[in-house]
Amino acid sequence: MLYYGFHAVVEIVERTGFLPQDELYLARSTDGRTLKILTKARRAGVAIFEQSYRELTALCGSKNHQGIVLKRQQELALQYFPRTQILQAESGIYLALEGIQDPHNLGAICRTALGLGVAGIFLPQKNTAPVGAAALKSSAGALLQIPLCFTSSIAALMHWLAAKKAELVMLVLDKNGEPFTEQDRNLLAQPVLVIVGSERGVSRLVHERATHRRRLLMDPRLESYNVSVATALALYELRRLEQSIKYRAG
Repeated sequence: MLYYGFHAVVEIVERTGFLPQDELYLARSTDGRTLKILTKARRAGVAIFEQSYRELTALCGSKNHQGIVLKRQQELALQYFPRTQILQAESGIYLALEGIQDPHNLGAICRTALGLGVAGIFLPQKNTAPVGAAALKSSAGALLQIPLCFTSSIAALMHWLAAKKAELVMLVLDKNGEPFTEQDRNLLAQPVLVIVGSERGVSRLVHERATHRRRLLMDPRLESYNVSVATALALYELRRLEQSIKYRAG
């Protein structure tokens, strides 16, 4: 599969990173943005070929390549879901990740989310870790099994959800929030969106648009948990409460 044109190549690289068998074809250029993607390709060990504009046109069959072509053997077989799914669901835990830029953390979160029965993960289209080879390895394959939904931003997603379904629970992890309690099982009578940010926390808009804020137990000597650990603890707490509901109902 061929991707050509600067924006098309950058978009696929930002979303998935470079994959091991990728090939990058470039016309000679000192353009800053081209040099930036070239640096990423070199770090990833991708095969890089310098060709003329005429050769690139012959390669992709178009003159609109802007001097850059990405050749990819195959895409990751990711699963996707529409954002409307959470509105239609009767219950379930969904996850939204903001500012997670380390692919190893992303992979670890996906592995935990799959293990704890998360229905789907929302990811922003920009400023997020590439959903590629590094994340796949850290997830031990879970990345290919957990449904994903890309959105413009988590804050915009929350605004849209609030307009469509005002009663939807949008719970953000916040060190100044209330602790999880047994009463939180009442939140699980409908779908719950859990929002997690980086170690620095979530953005102001995400914090303001949350309907609930919860904190994790933590020794005061520790400033914060690693984001994948914090996500695992929060999901486990909610999953435990969810299971207790089913146990009582049974």
